[in-house]
Parts: sequence; structure tokens; C-alpha cells
Amino acid sequence: MSLITPVFSVCELGNSYLWAAWNTPQDANAFLEKSEKIAVLDCFFYAEAPSRDVAIQNAHKILGSFAKQVSNELAEEVAKALYGKLYNDIVKNNTSSGNSSAHSEQLDPSDLLQSLIGLSTVKSTVQELVNMAKVAQMQAQAGLKAPSITRHVVFTGNPGTGKTTVARIVGEIYNNLGVLSKGHFIEVDRTDLVAEYLGQTAPKTAQVVESALGGVLFIDEAYSLVPEGRGDIFGQEAINTLLKMMEDHREDLVVIAAGYKEEMVRFINSNPGLKSRFARSIHFEDYSSAELAEIFKVTCERHGYLFSDKTLKAVRQLVNKFEDRIGELGNGRFVRNIFDRCIANQCNRLATTAKPSKEDLKTFLPIDIPSPEQLAECLV
Repeated sequence: MSLITPVFSVCELGNSYLWAAWNTPQDANAFLEKSEKIAVLDCFFYAEAPSRDVAIQNAHKILGSFAKQVSNELAEEVAKALYGKLYNDIVKNNTSSGNSSAHSEQLDPSDLLQSLIGLSTVKSTVQELVNMAKVAQMQAQAGLKAPSITRHVVFTGNPGTGKTTVARIVGEIYNNLGVLSKGHFIEVDRTDLVAEYLGQTAPKTAQVVESALGGVLFIDEAYSLVPEGRGDIFGQEAINTLLKMMEDHREDLVVIAAGYKEEMVRFINSNPGLKSRFARSIHFEDYSSAELAEIFKVTCERHGYLFSDKTLKAVRQLVNKFEDRIGELGNGRFVRNIFDRCIANQCNRLATTAKPSKEDLKTFLPIDIPSPEQLAECLV
């Protein structure tokens, strides 16, 4: 009598790790050889974890200590089956706001923007910018002189409010309109623009901007280029280079500078050139408790987890207890902490179950929702 050995595979998925399991090595190989893969049907189990070690630990809790880890190629194939065309973007830049979905590649970028949870003011302001671009095109086609439009914009708000997600969508919308030739997305911060020695920053910044031509250059924590209370010749060199190239390539480049509201006001006011280039600012409000609960629901659906109304009620009650700290705790990233803790709690519960069903393995119960005390222990 031979022992059936379950196998599992782990791969990196942006800022997290995906692990997937099969009952036997034969099942895993059969999945790998299929031309059309459906993860929810072809895998015994799959889930995300915050680190590779945690993914391996969770796999052994569910499958048993005798389970064998196999090539990460299998987990990568599961990720591709789950996320489709979004897979490459997720690997480069994991979505933290909780607003992306496995079906987003099927949506027009404008529809995708409207499908995001909350962000009503952001949506209306972005739509206004899009409408201005459309009318400018119609004016040009009619032989009229269109006014010069500054498309560079400042995004302000706390972490986890969807700034990166919206910036990426803006590039796709402009690309569909023909405003941007490529519509790709480049995300950088101070370390990507500023060099170690004087004179090296200008070419380093220029190289970054050149890589973004035709798309969106997203500068996170842009205010760090102008430290408060002291001069910074390196940051100023980066800004001078950026301003010139923003003007030279204004027809095929959108620069979005992002950061905390007060810091970004200080940043823009530090240089007249910044004021003239960034004519528009869009503020991203913190999510409400109800919106965060909805983001949790979408996150569960995106990863194939089932839940009851009682489970969602427990999530809402938990989020309400942290309502006055949502901005401090990272908005959408706070939901990710809850989701990760739910996975850990579910694994601890199922590890003591003799033969959990496939539905058991993909279901969150109210008992899996962490208590406020338990969640506070894992919050930074």
C-alpha cells in the first residue's frame, strides 16, 4: 500500500506569496500540462501568505508535515490562471488598496475606475481631466486651436487610499484616447532619482523620465526631494531636471507626484516651476468603515474564499473598533492585515480537523475573524 503524498508550490506575488497544493504529484503534473487552467477546479487548495516561510508553514499545517514542496513553476501557473493579463503587473507592483480584481483586465479603463470602491471625488475629478482631453482632441480635429492643457497632477492622501491604482488607470485611459503613446506605468521614489555624488543626479533622473515617456511617471513621496528645514542640492538637481523634461515632453508624458497632503503642499510651494507644472491636485480621502468592509469582501472573492453574512458582520464590527485610526493604519493595507490574519486563524482551525472538505478549505467562518486584541498585536 503506497502513501499518497500531497505536494505544494510557492511563488512570489508582488509583496506577498502564493502557495498552491495538489493531492498527488500526478495531479500537479496534470495541471501543469493542461492548456486551459482553472485554478479553483484544478488545485486542491491555494492561498496567499505575507512571506515564503509563512506560506510553507501554512501548507504543512493544512497538508501535513509529510507534504512535499515542488517547483515554484506550478504556483506561478496558478497565479497566471487567477490573474490573467494582470499577472505581470502584480508581480512588479502588488495592489495594496484592495481595489483590483481578477476580472479587471476585461474592463475598459474608465469602467475600471468607476468600479473602484469609494473615491467618488477622485473619480469625478479624473473624469473631468479625461473630458478636457477629449474636447481638446475634437477641437484639434475641427481645425480649432486647442488650449494648452497641463496633465501633470498631484495626488495627496494617506497610504493605502488607491493613489497608485488610480495613477495606473489614468495611463490606460490616456493611452486609449491616444493622448499617451504607450500608457505604461513607472513608479519611483527619491532613491530612484537622486544619485550619491554631485553631478550624477541629473543623468539618473533623466534616464528615469525617458523610461516613462509615452506613459505615466508616478513619484511616490515626492516631497522627500525637498526635505523640510534644510537645503538639498541633490534633490534640487532632480527637480530641475524633472521640470525641464516635463515641459519638453508635455505632449507624451504625465507625471503624478504623490504623498501626504501637508507635505505635498510644502513641496509644490518650494519651487515656482512646480506650481506651474502641477496645476491640479486630487485628494484621496481615507476609506470609511463600510468601504473597508467592502474591500475585504472583494479581496476574499478575488482569492476564491467563501464567507457568510455573519462573517462579514464580524468584519464590519472589527473595522468599526479601529474607525478613528484608519488613516494611521494604512486604509486598504489595514484590510490586508485583517485578511492575512483570517488566513492564519483558518489554518490553525483546520489543522485540527481530520479531513476538511474542499469547501472548508476555502471558507472563512466568523471565528476566523481576528479579535481587536489579536489584530492589534500584528499592527505596526
